[in-house]
Amino acid sequence: MAQVLLSTVCRPFGGPGEGASVAAELFHAQVTRAQGIFSVREVIRCWGLDYIAENITSPTVVLHYPSEKEFVKELKKNKYTHIGINFVLATLHKAKRQTELIRKYSPESKIIYGGYGAILPEEELKPYCDYICKEEGIGFMRKLLNENTGKPIKHPYAPIESPSVLSYGYPTKVSHITSGLGCPNGCDFCCTSHFFKCNYLPFINSGRELYDITREQVKKAKEAGDEIGGFIMIDEDFFLQEDKARGYLECVRRDETDIAITAFGSVKGLSKYTPDEIAEMGFDVLWIGFESDEKGYGKLKGKPMEQLIAELKSRGVAVLSSMIIGFQTQDMESIQRNFRRLLSNNPTFSQILIYFAIPGTPLHKKVTEDKLFLPEFDGTKEYKNFDGFSMLMKHPHFTREQLEKIQQDLFEEEYQTLGPSVVRVAKVLLDGYLTLKDSESSLLRKRAEVKKNKSRALLPAIFAASLFGPNADRKRDAKNIFDEIVEKTGKMSFSQKMLCAGSIPLALWTMVKNRFNSLNQPRFLRVEHRVDTTSILPMEKINETIDNVGKTLTPPSKLAPKN
Repeated sequence: MAQVLLSTVCRPFGGPGEGASVAAELFHAQVTRAQGIFSVREVIRCWGLDYIAENITSPTVVLHYPSEKEFVKELKKNKYTHIGINFVLATLHKAKRQTELIRKYSPESKIIYGGYGAILPEEELKPYCDYICKEEGIGFMRKLLNENTGKPIKHPYAPIESPSVLSYGYPTKVSHITSGLGCPNGCDFCCTSHFFKCNYLPFINSGRELYDITREQVKKAKEAGDEIGGFIMIDEDFFLQEDKARGYLECVRRDETDIAITAFGSVKGLSKYTPDEIAEMGFDVLWIGFESDEKGYGKLKGKPMEQLIAELKSRGVAVLSSMIIGFQTQDMESIQRNFRRLLSNNPTFSQILIYFAIPGTPLHKKVTEDKLFLPEFDGTKEYKNFDGFSMLMKHPHFTREQLEKIQQDLFEEEYQTLGPSVVRVAKVLLDGYLTLKDSESSLLRKRAEVKKNKSRALLPAIFAASLFGPNADRKRDAKNIFDEIVEKTGKMSFSQKMLCAGSIPLALWTMVKNRFNSLNQPRFLRVEHRVDTTSILPMEKINETIDNVGKTLTPPSKLAPKN
């Protein structure tokens, strides 16, 4: 039997030439990065590796964010027939370094490259690995290891810590559920869409199945001594799957289950539902692509953006709105026009990325054919800057330095204008409570109470924002929202008052941490699947296993993508 090691790239992040946007965090790295002590911190687990490990039969160890020392220790401790590395374009250099370590300390192992970085041409990656996963990973690994490819997919319990602000977070866990991979929208810049040839690959086929899996995850959490505070649903545009979504809504309505979900949705998909239906399903945070007025992407067709966001927020659904700058048609006036529209929607969170061309996308093909790459990125094999925070293409109105500076300024202006996202979240929760508390739906009334309690739980952070906000206006906004929550939901208890007082030293402590460690590194996590002491093979058996398995394999160039 094969012995499998699956790993993320090694920490630390933020080394020489690495941008701050490429880290084990998403909010702090790409969304709340300008919000200082109020930036939302949450380490994102590489859930794809957990899914693969759960769905193959071979003994498997998964490493999340090892240091090089910890990675080498694992290579020395156990001998593996196959070692898989997950990476994105901006961390290819880290994957190459791990290849060097594997070839030094475990030369018999076959190396597999996977993740969205595998969208690169095969000839570019082949010198560093033996196999390249250019498709859905579970099916690929089952074929690679000569296992049964027809078995149903099992959903692992792979939780992460709840988000924290001011160095303090909820003592609950957030679990992952994968509804499906790929996206049919096919935006020209989108790696996740074009990696799967604009096809949708369902991991869950019905709303009933989705509901049952959420219940199973809650049960697993209790067995592990955890409490689930919410779910992250992996699905590029869940709401386009209307039968699945409405089937799930029926289950939630029947059982009146309190499940909070963070998910991705488009204007096109979300417009199929009423705001009450979305609130009933339990969506607490929705990531919606705003992009730009200029491009007219099909996913933006539906309700007016302003109406959609206002309706969602009034039901207590926080909105993360994503904007793109650097389109060839944009000048400073059009960037500012789009930015003002973004601000007018008062999103709970904002992401502002630079338009850039990822290999494998239509945009990359066009930029290559039209010779639009800047000289330093023309024909490059170095991808550290392929991160959405670097200008890669020539532009008729901006130099690279100018556009990257504009991006930084927009993040800062968004924070100065709208204030800390944690305060915005509290306001959305309060508004949702006030809207839903008298609803005819008992489920919505139940959700209203949850939103009320969540808004009150944020009072210490809001209190700190009233003292340490970015400017006098935002401090005053925080004070007003603090007073409104207390007025509409009830007086504070003694313990809540003490927590508010405690937010001051927490704020000061977070300032110190940010000053001396702007990139908080993720902790190492090692997870075993079906591993026991008798499963480790001696070296001669390792070599024999590799030879036997290799005879049954199809080279990666001949493995067709799963449609």
